[in-house]
Amino acid sequence: TWLSLELTEGKNRQVRRMSAAVGCPTLRLVRYSIGMITIDGLMPGCYRELTAEEVSRLTR
Repeated sequence: TWLSLELTEGKNRQVRRMSAAVGCPTLRLVRYSIGMITIDGLMPGCYRELTAEEVSRLTR
């Protein structure tokens, strides 16, 4: 079973604890985005440099 969650703020291991509480242990956890930065279009193991605007948004 795949589960998709969107958190605006989270504590350490919050997703794992929430899924375990309802009897579904987390076997794999993938973070798709941080703020407005996503992994869309990136192959596993690849990376890209952040734009100046993305860095600025993260440091606000």
